Amino acid sequence: MQLRRKDNSNKPTFDLTEKLNGDVPLTSLSEGDKATVTHAIGGLGAVRRLSEMGLTPGCEITLKRKCSFRGPIEIEVRGVCLALGYGLASMILVQPLDGKPN
Repeated sequence: MQLRRKDNSNKPTFDLTEKLNGDVPLTSLSEGDKATVTHAIGGLGAVRRLSEMGLTPGCEITLKRKCSFRGPIEIEVRGVCLALGYGLASMILVQPLDGKPN
């Protein structure tokens, strides 16, 4: 039996960086940085879970702690501290705020 490769040359391509408008993943922030959530990338279950935790577009978050080696990330949103895994946190796109922490 011979296996055939699918020809993907006719699929449309797009550049994701054109649509980000300065948004960065939550994992790229430093400890103490503040940002505003713009949107989340992922499946229906992941986006629903994030919205149930209060991470909706427009809410302000503060990155409290980052663990090394792609460990959990602790954030503060709406007065509540949450710990997110690195994979889930990388699906959240934020717009960093200009002000520096005190």
